[in-house]
Amino acid sequence: MEARGLRKILTLVMLSFILFFTACGDNKDYKDSTYTNKLEVRKDIQLNIETTDKLLYNMVKSIVGDRHIVEYMFNNRESEISFKFTEDSINNISKKDLFFYVGAGFEPWIDNFVDKLDKNKVGVINVSRGIGLLSYNKIVKYNDTTLKDNPYYFTNIDNYMTALMNIRNAVQDKEPRNRDFYEKNFSEALKVLETYKEKLKSVDNELSNYEFIIVEDELNYFVKYNNLKLVDVGLGENNIITLSSSQRENLQQKSNRNNLIILYNDDSVVKNNEVLLKKYNIPAVKLQIYNGELSYEETLTHNISALESIYKAQ
Repeated sequence: MEARGLRKILTLVMLSFILFFTACGDNKDYKDSTYTNKLEVRKDIQLNIETTDKLLYNMVKSIVGDRHIVEYMFNNRESEISFKFTEDSINNISKKDLFFYVGAGFEPWIDNFVDKLDKNKVGVINVSRGIGLLSYNKIVKYNDTTLKDNPYYFTNIDNYMTALMNIRNAVQDKEPRNRDFYEKNFSEALKVLETYKEKLKSVDNELSNYEFIIVEDELNYFVKYNNLKLVDVGLGENNIITLSSSQRENLQQKSNRNNLIILYNDDSVVKNNEVLLKKYNIPAVKLQIYNGELSYEETLTHNISALESIYKAQ
């Protein structure tokens, strides 16, 4: 009886050891699995991204979709230009993961603002990097800042594509795990832009016999990109056209051929030159540039329609 009892006790002890080590092994596997899942969650990070305006907001959204939190600072162009930053605004942007700005002086205050940001966390991206800029033909000042470069480079579609590429690169560097996702979105955005390029090319061909007057620097990139022929005129204060005797004679000859157009964005251009436009029978066609209300694609659609109206009206 004693031997049988001893065997039972030994059997129970061995079973206890087996159950104990099995439980420990299962627990380790569970912990390893939990740790792995946590790593997977951490890899799929959500970035906090800030842009200066809705133009950049839409550009960033076209790359990241709904994968990250994207916000913008200003609703309209006026508030963007007149912004005076504070310690609070500096601290708020410093807490972000990425901060995008248009650059080239589009935000006149940006250099001083960026200098004060704590860049231990936030990545700062000037999306105009690598773009060939045009100079202003006139003196443009905002408060104490004199702008040399014309910041409306994005009205040239190729420049816009370069800015979009800079955004893609920055997001891929910050979150490389989803590189293919961002690349796919970038490619799709380019396809859409290519359709607008084709439409503009078709319009430009139709306008090859027309000549144009522009007095606003903001339209220079768009006009040069579309290879529109420009007529040389003088320019006084408030965008008032001035003519030398030879320019006056040249303008008269061109107006007789009914192929001379003035392109403008600011309504004051037409108002300030009303007498001259009537005298030489020069039609005025309004183009849009970014104002915070229309998207980039909506701006292109408007401008294509405006240019089409020139030759369709003949």
